Amino acid sequence: MVYITHSGENAEKIGNILSVAQKRFGLYGLEKTTMKEIAADLGMSKAALYYYFPDKEGLFKAVIEMEQDEFFKVVEQFKQTITEPDEMLREYIRIRFQYFKTLFNLSRLRIEEFNTIKPMLTDTLSIFRQKEESIISEFITAGNQQGIFHADNPKENASLFMDIIKGLRMQYLHKKELFYIEPDEYDELEKKYAAFTDLFIKGLKYNN
Repeated sequence: MVYITHSGENAEKIGNILSVAQKRFGLYGLEKTTMKEIAADLGMSKAALYYYFPDKEGLFKAVIEMEQDEFFKVVEQFKQTITEPDEMLREYIRIRFQYFKTLFNLSRLRIEEFNTIKPMLTDTLSIFRQKEESIISEFITAGNQQGIFHADNPKENASLFMDIIKGLRMQYLHKKELFYIEPDEYDELEKKYAAFTDLFIKGLKYNN
């Protein structure tokens, strides 16, 4: 989906649209949100909104991409303040956990609804995964260079790390109708993330 991305006034307008749409999607989800309601929230006509975003699904995708950009900006900020590779991994997981907790609890997508729009989000999700693996690989490589880690293949290690993190989260979504994790389940998941990250770091430090 292509939308208007000119600089200046249009860029500011798009930013405002995404912010308002994010709140509306967060409150009511994709299924129960209409372009008419988003336009009303913005104080603009539906036709004007369609000028920037031709359909609701495209707007939802743009909101997801905006949230991903915000997440990586936060990651770049903490990378400037932490130098120990093991602490970088722990902080990354902490920030990632908060990101997904907010995203899931706001969007409350129905599983079948997600499956419907998943083809449209394939590239977006793939790029996000690639960036994550690149960041984790960067941390592991830095640990190797500092003599803290002893990883033979940082890229493969990073991919494995992300696979297990995803698997831990998905066990709480299995057989659910919504992409929603209960507060007590989040407490459990956070502990599992921390325990696995510590175990992973110990494995990276192990030297035959």
